Amino acid sequence: MRAFAPGFHLYAVAPGEWRLAEPGERFQRLVMADERLAELARALAAGADTATLGPDAAALEQILVDRGAFALPQTNAVAQRRLRIVGDGPVASSLRSILSAQVGLIREASSNETVDAIVSIDPWYRDAHWVQLAAQGVPLHRCYSDGTALYIGPFSAGPGAASYDDYRGRRRAASPLLAELDALWAHLDTIPPEPLPASPGTAAMAAALIASDLFAWSAGEPVPHRTTEVELRADGTIHRHPVLPLPHVTAL
Repeated sequence: MRAFAPGFHLYAVAPGEWRLAEPGERFQRLVMADERLAELARALAAGADTATLGPDAAALEQILVDRGAFALPQTNAVAQRRLRIVGDGPVASSLRSILSAQVGLIREASSNETVDAIVSIDPWYRDAHWVQLAAQGVPLHRCYSDGTALYIGPFSAGPGAASYDDYRGRRRAASPLLAELDALWAHLDTIPPEPLPASPGTAAMAAALIASDLFAWSAGEPVPHRTTEVELRADGTIHRHPVLPLPHVTAL
């Protein structure tokens, strides 16, 4: 059965006059006899062949198609993806809840399974740990805290995505105190991992941002944060920082 895309509505406003409402408060005026337009609207929604309904039906269908009023049919089944979540705490728990609510899309892999992607959720910056995870050759998503803010992404999935090597290279290139930064990262690598603490609201927001990337990736769609790091502050505000892949240099 055909369905209207989100935000589209077809309805009568006066005798012989209908409206097609579109997202963003845009309106298209349709003039036709009420009974006929209601009949055609029901037939189109049921997926009827407009060629058998007359030229006015075909004209109405073309108007709706041109306006993008119909949702695109889901023709291809999406293979379930296997995900490993590394880390614990409220963000990891919220992410597991979101993923489990969408049955058949993404499942958390067991310890002995190969995986299609990894999410690492950590209480601080863990450079050596992330280098090891990135070396497994599957897309890597990250979430960690610095002060009262959480930092999420980029998710290294899809064409043009920033890898962890790109991210750390950009961080090191931008640091005015590179030796100090390297020393800090080396120190943080020595601390045993702990669950990432977060308030319920912050954990839910962070998990939703990660999940939005994972669902897009699993559906073969562009990943929202493939070249973006999201800074989620304690007051709930979100700040996005671009992270572009490093240029490839060819030796002469």
